[in-house]
Amino acid sequence: MTWKYRKKWLWLLIVPLGFGLWYGSQPKLFHTAISPRNVYRLEYYEASLLQSLIHPDFKMPSFVRLYRIAPETLLGESDVVDLWINGQLYWYLNPPMNKVRVGRDVVFENIPPECADCPPLTDAEIMP
Repeated sequence: MTWKYRKKWLWLLIVPLGFGLWYGSQPKLFHTAISPRNVYRLEYYEASLLQSLIHPDFKMPSFVRLYRIAPETLLGESDVVDLWINGQLYWYLNPPMNKVRVGRDVVFENIPPECADCPPLTDAEIMP
């Protein structure tokens, strides 16, 4: 086989392999939740294939990002956790708690209140 043909075969192997590695390293959004007064957004992501390989004992390796909607600001991102039967969402946005909790493993603390003079959230709004 001449170098010209080897070069073509090399490209035919490298390009799909590179695309596969890139695709395997990308997390996938699978759920979004909005706070009761539409100020914050939680995005749930499936861990990438590479992150899943690092955590083989997790049934549902995932991570969560918390955003302020306007202006669009990332407030925090969790580590990779197992959300299998562990993803209940709690919006504790009334002072003095000021936190958002997802299951028992993810807690975002020191979250500013949604508004200054709002009535307290009901239990149904805290635990949707």
